[in-house]
Amino acid sequence: MLADDLQQRIEEMGPVNLVAIEEYEETEQRYQFLNKQHDDLVQAKAQLFEVINRINVQTREMFRETFEKIRDNFRAMFTEVFGGGKADLVLMDENDLLESGIEIVARPPGKQLQTISLLSGGEQTMTAVALLFSIYQVKPSPFCVLDEVDAPLDESNINRFIRVLQRFLAHSQFIIITHNKRTIGMADVLYGITMQEH
Repeated sequence: MLADDLQQRIEEMGPVNLVAIEEYEETEQRYQFLNKQHDDLVQAKAQLFEVINRINVQTREMFRETFEKIRDNFRAMFTEVFGGGKADLVLMDENDLLESGIEIVARPPGKQLQTISLLSGGEQTMTAVALLFSIYQVKPSPFCVLDEVDAPLDESNINRFIRVLQRFLAHSQFIIITHNKRTIGMADVLYGITMQEH
C-alpha cells in the first residue's frame, strides 16, 4: 500500500526536468548580479546623501559668512547714502538659512523703522542702491547695467547716488540708462538713442 502511494505521488510530480540544474545556475547568477547591483545602489545612495549633507553644511557656512558681510556693508552704506538713519537685513527664518527669505528694514533720517515697501519711491531706490553696492563690496562685478535707477530721485539724492557710484568706478564699468542731466554729466562716454519718427 505504501509503495502504491509513493508511486502515485511520483507520477503526480510529472516528468523530471533535466535542465533544472542549468536553470538554477542561471537564476543563481542573475540573483547574485542583481544583489550586487542593489548593494552598489544602496552604497551610492548613502554616499550621495553624505555629499549632499556636506554641501549643505558648506553652503550654510558660506551663506552665513557672506550674508553677515553684506549686512555690515549695508548698514554702513545706508547711513552714507541717506546721510544718517539706520537699516538692516533680517533673515525671515534663522533655522533654515538656505530657504529663508530676507527682509529689508530701513529708517531714513527723521522717520520710523519700517519695511522697505512702506518707503517712498526715492527712498526705496536709495535703499536698493545701498544694497546693490553693499553686495558689490563683497563681490565686485566687472560691469553693471542700471536702467533709470535715478528717475525717482530728487537733486540731493542724485548727488549722493553719483558720489557712491564714483567710489566703485575703479572696480566696475557701469552702463547707465538715464534722463538725468547730473548723471549724464558724470559719464565718461555718452550714447544718445532716439526713436525713429513715423
